[in-house]
Amino acid sequence: MDMSNYEDKGENMEPHGVSKINISAQSGSNVSAPVILNSKVTGNINISNNYFPTVGPAAEITDISSLITEYKESILSEYAYITEYTSRAGEQVLLNDRYIDPLIVQKHREKKERENEMCSRGERFFNTRESNQRNQNISLDKLFGPENGPKKVTPRAVILQGDSGSGKSITAQKIVLNWASGELYARLFDVVFHLRCKDLSGLSGEMSLVDLLNCSLTPNEIGQILKDIPQRILFIIDGFDELMLSASKEALPPKPVIKSHPLAIVCSLLKGRMMRESFLLVTTRSNAVDKLENILKKPQCFMEIMGFSEKGVSEYFQRFFEDEEFSSQVYEQVKRQELLYTACFIPVICWIVCTIFKRKGKDGVVTSELTTTTSIFVDFVLTLLKHHSGSSQQEDLDLLKNLGQLAVSGMPKRQVLFSRKDLPRAISDLPNIPFLCTFRHQERTNLKEMFGFMHLSFQEFFTALFYVLTDEADAKTKIEELLESAGNGRRNEHLFPVIRFLFGLSNKKVSRLILGGNPQSTSTAIRSQLEKWISRVIEKNSIGTNIFYNNDFLLHCLYELHDRDILKNVMKLWERLGINIHWSLKGIDCQVVMYCLKYSSRIISMNVKCIAKDLKMLHPALCRCTSLWLDFDSLSDTDVNLLTSALGRRKDVDYFNMEDGALSDESVQTILKTLSGQKSVGNIRLVLKSISDANVDLTMNFLVHEMMDRRFSVCIASQAETIHKSLCSEFTMASKNNSVWFTVGHSEGHQGEISEKLGLCYYQGFSKISFALCPFSVIPMTEFFKSSHNLRCFSELKNIEFGVNVDALLSFISCVPGLTELDLQAEYLTDIWTSRILCYLQANPKISHIKFHVSNLMISDDERVCSTFSVFRKPFEPYKMHDSERKNPSLTLAMDRWGHDMAYGSSGEPAHSHCLDKPALVKLTLSFPPLEGSSVNWEVLFKRLYNLIQLTEQCPELDEHTDSLLQFLHSVPGLKEVKVWLNNLIESWAAGLFTLFLSCSSLLHLQLNTSMSVVSDVESLGVMREDGVRLSVGCNHLNYEDDCCGIDLFEPPEHKVVPCITIAVTDDSENANADWRGFFQAYNQLKDLTECSSEYEESVCDLLSALHSASGLKKVDLFFRFMTVDGASRVLDLIQMNPSPSELTFMAVKQPETSKANFKKDYRNEFSSVHRTSESEEDSDSDRSNDFRCQSARQMSGDSMSSSPLSDCSHEINDSDQLDNVERILCSDIRMWKTLSGKCSLILKCNDSSPSTQSLLSRIELTLSENSGETSSDWKTFIRAYNRCKGLSIR
Repeated sequence: MDMSNYEDKGENMEPHGVSKINISAQSGSNVSAPVILNSKVTGNINISNNYFPTVGPAAEITDISSLITEYKESILSEYAYITEYTSRAGEQVLLNDRYIDPLIVQKHREKKERENEMCSRGERFFNTRESNQRNQNISLDKLFGPENGPKKVTPRAVILQGDSGSGKSITAQKIVLNWASGELYARLFDVVFHLRCKDLSGLSGEMSLVDLLNCSLTPNEIGQILKDIPQRILFIIDGFDELMLSASKEALPPKPVIKSHPLAIVCSLLKGRMMRESFLLVTTRSNAVDKLENILKKPQCFMEIMGFSEKGVSEYFQRFFEDEEFSSQVYEQVKRQELLYTACFIPVICWIVCTIFKRKGKDGVVTSELTTTTSIFVDFVLTLLKHHSGSSQQEDLDLLKNLGQLAVSGMPKRQVLFSRKDLPRAISDLPNIPFLCTFRHQERTNLKEMFGFMHLSFQEFFTALFYVLTDEADAKTKIEELLESAGNGRRNEHLFPVIRFLFGLSNKKVSRLILGGNPQSTSTAIRSQLEKWISRVIEKNSIGTNIFYNNDFLLHCLYELHDRDILKNVMKLWERLGINIHWSLKGIDCQVVMYCLKYSSRIISMNVKCIAKDLKMLHPALCRCTSLWLDFDSLSDTDVNLLTSALGRRKDVDYFNMEDGALSDESVQTILKTLSGQKSVGNIRLVLKSISDANVDLTMNFLVHEMMDRRFSVCIASQAETIHKSLCSEFTMASKNNSVWFTVGHSEGHQGEISEKLGLCYYQGFSKISFALCPFSVIPMTEFFKSSHNLRCFSELKNIEFGVNVDALLSFISCVPGLTELDLQAEYLTDIWTSRILCYLQANPKISHIKFHVSNLMISDDERVCSTFSVFRKPFEPYKMHDSERKNPSLTLAMDRWGHDMAYGSSGEPAHSHCLDKPALVKLTLSFPPLEGSSVNWEVLFKRLYNLIQLTEQCPELDEHTDSLLQFLHSVPGLKEVKVWLNNLIESWAAGLFTLFLSCSSLLHLQLNTSMSVVSDVESLGVMREDGVRLSVGCNHLNYEDDCCGIDLFEPPEHKVVPCITIAVTDDSENANADWRGFFQAYNQLKDLTECSSEYEESVCDLLSALHSASGLKKVDLFFRFMTVDGASRVLDLIQMNPSPSELTFMAVKQPETSKANFKKDYRNEFSSVHRTSESEEDSDSDRSNDFRCQSARQMSGDSMSSSPLSDCSHEINDSDQLDNVERILCSDIRMWKTLSGKCSLILKCNDSSPSTQSLLSRIELTLSENSGETSSDWKTFIRAYNRCKGLSIR
């Protein structure tokens, strides 16, 4: 009966799709080979094996589930073990002892992404791969998830691409094993079959798919499974790139029973001609992906196996070694060697490294020499060639040389990706190029084939290998060029790894591995050439002419070479010139250094950062040093004897630091005693189990008696788990700049521990208390430590005991003789406690250096954060501080509302969307001199500030609270400077601050800013007491602190904010009564008005009226965006009618706005300057002075009339009827000045209004009589008449 085209669609479908057909005959008769075609047959007849012919003796097929169970049991025994490359007969290891989940991603990596990965190293390499959001790791159980298929459809075929040695085959074996054990795909696949393409390529003759699936089941049983559950079968085809597919059009077998060539059967399976309902997982190298994609059935999806993640590398080392300590030692050793650690993303490299270390044994990791990075790369190359190439030795050498030629071509220009035309001809046509990755780069509408090495380090290795495989003469020339290029500065540091590999490949044993039994003379010549080069480099380094070759690079080169004779010669030279070693074990391996230094007897200095476990290895080298800089991690009592032995005596210990660790008092005493025998001691930090009165006294007594005649800094830190076991977390005593410092610190974790155990809400108090004495005197520290310990935290803001301890601290500080510097830092303090400390600082001018910082200042009545708070004082610095600070430098107090914003904002983001909704006050700083006997109730300031920082600009109470704050500031004795930061320039604040300045004679400088950022294009206000009082609003040009030394007196100030107004008045307290609020109101209105606005003339009038009300007005500078006829005439009236101004400048500044909407505001940029000079000045001098000012002003405005002539923007102006009605000024500048007797001069210069015209007038000069100021001139009519003449042309 022919059932080949039968498709079961009836209701009798059994689980797994197994159908049963029963045909019966009456009276016990038999039916032979019935043909069933749309017929119903009845009778006692049972037909079996009708789909596949019986291959062997006829047998009854058992239930299919039992077949699958039997098959799984055979898989579990067969696939549980793997045979490694170096395994001998009977040496197998468990798959689960080697397998680590690889990093699998479902994407095609872009060109830039590949370049970034290939060029990064070490931890940065792994972070680059894993931090990319597109590199989302896909676990094995998700390979056939619908989310991975096109349009969320479950893929029928999955391509798993990976480079050589990336773990494709072991991953395929792991999938089969996990399926058999029920851990994977239990609900998706009933059967998984595994086909290895490497085995299939060696088969000959014809066979069927049933024959290929050679397993524990019989052909009949396999056929039954293929027939019954095709949709529940997964075929894993491992190593598609190893199939030698022909281009013949041989018919592909459509049925599993049809015999054909094995490759034809696999191809039929891939295309879906056979077993279409089944699923496929195909592994391949990158070079065969395109061919596979074209023949593979659909729907399909693409995955890339990228080797190990950083976590995977660590897990592999842990699983490989049974001893956890041994595993940790090996991993740390490898991690320190950046090149080797990077290469460990390739599983085969991991296996090679672990195998070599395991062979050395646990003791070998610590005491013996390690295998070089170069030798491991050589092992990797030879392993892949042996197991994946199958070529002869000469063919392999030719391949390596061609790969080296490709690598060399890319190194000078740092090229890591190549097109096919870049490949050497000998390998460009190879279907499978080992060690190269292939991918398709999308370039516009085309796909471009690109090649690259697995990582930049392999390209560097093959570059060095190319020189070794080249003829001796050519190699010498090329290496000389390489070494010369590498010496041309930092830009060629990318060649350093090539040189390292070149040293490694010159090793005799390594060169024999590559070249076999017939090593070329090239390696010997290269070895000699490299020895001469490194000797020259060391000589140049010693005299400072070639310092970009650092010591760790040179030591690594010598280690990679591993030639004892050369090393002895080089180290002898280096020792004679002076060996200085500086390294951290993050950048260089400790054993590399020790291998090289064992051939030297004297070392000048060593700068070392490492873990305590390395101390034993470093000990011989440390003993031979004369200068040390040490940073150890996890030092314990057991290491102390070794450490003190290494320190010896009469050395310069510039730095010694401990991280973690826990020393006993006895160990501390031993270390301190050793330090006392040194020539000099720098910064020392020791970590104890806890800090107690006993070890503090021990430390202080030792330092006082043994170390006071030298510079030192000794810190003892506590590792105590609870604060009850330690006086503090850190205590430091230091001698520097003729002063002795004492510092006590409390870590911020202590109060959290108390809160957790007792269920209380605790605030951290003082985190640091530090003071300096000059001269030094012995002081009682017991009470100080007691107060400090009690000040570490508090639970209530009105804690009386905490206040008593604050007073005790101040009392102790007051009694310390020779106190010159004080540094107090706290996390939380209340306004009451802060006020007490501030009063003490204000009344003690002898403390020259002061730093007092509170991260969160609390209002005790409200229990809320007010702001951060800080006070500092520093000695006088010329050119940075006002001369009045020379004798008694001021205290500077600063408060800002950042703490309040963090407490009440949303995740630190601004809680206000509109600027008017933001709190008005942002920050306040005050400067005042400390004076003995002075007293201020600072609690009042804190409470008033707290009320202010919660108010917005629209709050009706703002003016009241502002006046209250300003009244307090007026009461501060000797107040010198006030700085305020607001969100906007508020008129009440500006007027109030200026009034405060005029009425407070001690104030020297006042500043109001509207931004915390350090930029010059934000609105600000500045006031300065210098030859009277000067005010600048808009741009602030009146900073004397920290800026005066950078001012160019010959360069006019740049106006980035307009309007910008600067005035100078006499230092008269009566000026405080002028209408300054009206002045700032008019200024604020002018900011947003255009010449089209009807309020513009009124605002200009209000501004000038406010200036008229000020007595003793000396100078006015006005910089506006534009100038109108009415505005210019009013300004001229001001200087003519007001006898007090000595100088006035009026200028229109063009802002850098390019849009058409803003262009209408700026096309009238003009200049007007008026000066009043003394009678003794000659006219010529006045002319020159005014010419200079005019020229400078034109430079600032960018010669606006010539750059944007009126004719060029006429089409813009005509858009508005209002603009046509505005009387605009066409002159380039107007100057007016007056002698003290009243004589007035006016000059108008007439420049071209456009390039195509020439003005009829070139200059107008007027001289007014002494009595001209008694009556106002009709300046408006004059300017109108001038405009009409200006518009006329001589043509």
